[in-house]
Amino acid sequence: MLVLESTDMVGGSTAMSGGALWVPNNPLQAKAGVKDSRDASLTYIQALNTHDNSALRQRRDAAFVDEASEMVSFLMRRGVPLERCEGWSDYHDELPGGSVRGRSLSAKFFDLRKLGDWASRLRRGAAPFPLKWPEFAMLPLVKRTARAKFYAARLGLRLTKMKITGAQLVGMGTALQGRMLKEILDAGGEIRTDSPVNDLVRNDSGRVTGVIAEIDGKTRRIEARLGVIVAAGGFAHNQQMRDEHGPKPAHADWTHANPGDTGSMLSVMMKHGAATDMMDNAIWLVTSKLPSGYKIFHIDDIAKPHAIMVTPQGRRFTDESGSNYDNGRNMYAAGATPGWAILDSRHRDRYIWAGAMPGKTPPEWFESGYMKKAETIEELARLCGMDQAVLAETISRFNRAAETGVDDDFGRGARAYDRAWGDPTVRPNPVLGAISEAPFYAVQVFPGDVGTTGGVVINEHGNVLDREENPIEGLYAAGNSTASIFGRTYPGAGATIAATFTFGYVGVQHALRGAKEAKAAA
Repeated sequence: MLVLESTDMVGGSTAMSGGALWVPNNPLQAKAGVKDSRDASLTYIQALNTHDNSALRQRRDAAFVDEASEMVSFLMRRGVPLERCEGWSDYHDELPGGSVRGRSLSAKFFDLRKLGDWASRLRRGAAPFPLKWPEFAMLPLVKRTARAKFYAARLGLRLTKMKITGAQLVGMGTALQGRMLKEILDAGGEIRTDSPVNDLVRNDSGRVTGVIAEIDGKTRRIEARLGVIVAAGGFAHNQQMRDEHGPKPAHADWTHANPGDTGSMLSVMMKHGAATDMMDNAIWLVTSKLPSGYKIFHIDDIAKPHAIMVTPQGRRFTDESGSNYDNGRNMYAAGATPGWAILDSRHRDRYIWAGAMPGKTPPEWFESGYMKKAETIEELARLCGMDQAVLAETISRFNRAAETGVDDDFGRGARAYDRAWGDPTVRPNPVLGAISEAPFYAVQVFPGDVGTTGGVVINEHGNVLDREENPIEGLYAAGNSTASIFGRTYPGAGATIAATFTFGYVGVQHALRGAKEAKAAA
């Protein structure tokens, strides 16, 4: 096995991410007493993705549900320990087949010392310390709940132990990819960094039999006995492709994807006749840019009480506690590109915003204009260039919803997923809190992303299809190099990573079966 990485680092965007795997009907659910089934999982996926009822989509859905669980069992047998992200509900748990207790898994902590020299070549996430998924959700409430204080104390003990023992523990996506890297190395696989692939090699029948790559500064032709699997990400950093495919605006500068997400392999496959779909789609994240230029995403902070998002005119347009994917899509639908996050003093006093601890707002935020501050809503609207009457009416309506606990406009807090981000001390709805106590704050936000999800079309075996929907033999693809198998939807935390792992696994199994059948027929 040979892995060719175009950059000097391995792990891709997965290593920089939360690292969850959304796996329906997985073996860890049964151990935890969480009820799930093949039928429930398929029902949920199909209830989400109503725009495509093709036979190909149905076969691919079935393959994902059947094989994702097998993929997880395979990883655990190989020594990759996984655990449930308890309480991480499906993004639309209210739909038929949706799971309140969730289907997401994550890798257990990993000690980078096990990688030796390779540790320095593994991409890292933004978290400065190892966190479990429940901690990620609860630590922002450290000033509010006993549970969050317990998690903070546990984290403190973990960091102390690491200091004493010298352990280099990592969590989330870095842990997942660290463990995968170790598995490849232990199995004798070869990894070449700084080795971009420039083209595919095909035989007279059109089968892909290898690649042309730049290795050690030389152009080399590499034969592939079983096939080529492309898991090279999308084109998040390719402004030309983003301009061509949309949506607009979509700036490469807005993405959180790894620097190697340039679309180069996607272009290679398209040159060889691969069909593409959903090239205007991405895994959206509400994002702001700090005075330093650092891009930071907003999931938990924008979901907390006493905060909303509005359009440039001052109108609310989304369930702020809903999934990051839905919020990003809604920003485009409403023309909030960019939009504004509006907070009151209680949000700044009680919760983290953009990494700043409660009650401690960096002065440069105001000096630079990143965060605007006013004593009245009307003055805040003026500072943001909004219609004062529109913003005042928006906030008045939202405050009435906070009082009753029912958001008739966007259903904020109606789903278990929404409430998981909330403050349990706020009642009657843990994610609804009035914006009524001065001073008031505003931050400009835009639809960032962690990667594009338009790409080549694959079948249920992971084979790349040509424009006539025929398989390109010997060529497989997975992850953001492909058009998302979930269409323009996102079922739960880690759906993209799970699809990547699953169809990588499926592609290998299909290639192995094909080789055995060819040998038997010879």
